[in-house]
Amino acid sequence: MIPSQIGNHYERIRGEAKVRELVHRFYQLMDELPETHGIRKLHPKSLQSSEDKLFKFLSGWMGGPQLFVQEHGEPMLRRRHLPFPIGDAERDQWMMCMHQA
Repeated sequence: MIPSQIGNHYERIRGEAKVRELVHRFYQLMDELPETHGIRKLHPKSLQSSEDKLFKFLSGWMGGPQLFVQEHGEPMLRRRHLPFPIGDAERDQWMMCMHQA
């Protein structure tokens, strides 16, 4: 099947393995790049839990299995992130990691 004929983004990027790869690389970059120190310090020392949650969230967001919702309920991203000081700099650092991943 031609990728453009596949229904959703999760399927177009070929599913679970690619989402895991993307998320792993995302957190690798966050951990390694000095310019992303601002968002790295908002995370626990071990990024494993964060990586697992982002994988589950992105799987559902991209049209795959709703793993995050099944385990944690509706994402409510704004509410989940309220305890953290997230501004333009943190947003830009997050996006830098995602673009590079």
